[in-house]
Amino acid sequence: MTVNNKYNHINLDYLELMADGDNSMKKIMLDMLLEELPVELDKMKNLQASKDWEELANVSHKMKSTLAYVGNDTMTIANKTVEMFCKKMDNLEEIEALVETLESSFEKVYPELQAVNNAL
Repeated sequence: MTVNNKYNHINLDYLELMADGDNSMKKIMLDMLLEELPVELDKMKNLQASKDWEELANVSHKMKSTLAYVGNDTMTIANKTVEMFCKKMDNLEEIEALVETLESSFEKVYPELQAVNNAL
């Protein structure tokens, strides 16, 4: 099954490319996304609240590869900006809003990822 792009908040072209038509691989990847993303976003929120900029930069860096599979530009840009601000120790007051953007975008992304996963 090829995942078509009838979704508004995800673009799974990269997932399709990496899975090379293997539905069981797509399922494994989607299961991982559905399990890890909420945990990582929670971690980011807590790190932002405690102002642990170094660890937040690390988590954000790790999230870049994960978000490539999701294909949501808003989340990708917000995450890259969080990492950049944390590494440069600049615009730190903007990070809370960026983390909120990640969370609110994920609320739209999650049901679409679930729908694709359930269809496999």
